Amino acid sequence: MRDFRDAKRMAASLRKALGQAELTVSHSHSLELIAKAFGVENWNVLAAKIRAAEAVASETGSGLPVGPSARAARPSFSPELERTLHRTVGLARQRRHERAMLEHLLLALTEDGDARSAMEACGGDPQALKGRLSSYLDHDLPPSPEVAESPGPSAGFQRVIQRAVLHVQASDRTTVTGAELLVAIFSEEESQAARSLADQGLTRVRVVKFLMERAGLGGEDGSA
Repeated sequence: MRDFRDAKRMAASLRKALGQAELTVSHSHSLELIAKAFGVENWNVLAAKIRAAEAVASETGSGLPVGPSARAARPSFSPELERTLHRTVGLARQRRHERAMLEHLLLALTEDGDARSAMEACGGDPQALKGRLSSYLDHDLPPSPEVAESPGPSAGFQRVIQRAVLHVQASDRTTVTGAELLVAIFSEEESQAARSLADQGLTRVRVVKFLMERAGLGGEDGSA
């Protein structure tokens, strides 16, 4: 299990993962995202906590953790999820949207094998969801007159990626899949994406339970 002293490593992982999907986040922004993930106001506050922990460790001679968690490999996206994220950016670009939104992401996830199988196993209808999201993106989000070649991620999109990456890191796993992103979307309760999932009767608890049963773990850890 990772703690806040791994924050810089986790921020680097998040930034690298987003970069692989053509989603650019600055170094400072990735640090701020990680600070918020730990429930801390900003990076300066978290950095102070890290320095305090290091000082205590130095004085007591206990050192910082060097076990499997501290040496764990940086999580990466599965090949299918990389394709899904590239497709997400493409969906935003072809509609001339300034940002890649959660709705673009969920639309792309309807064709992602890991996410799609979770939806279907929990009673969802990916095809119907695809139609609803396409209509929303085509009719409710106006195109931007000036669009970058690669639309940047919205704040909600970044939070979802962040939650999924942190969940995988905290579980000492190394691969993020579309299923983790699907789970993370449920926390964005005010988004059209989360409402669309809810309207199909899908819940985070049901999806997490399915994923854990599939992994042979059972139960619901509520991390993502």
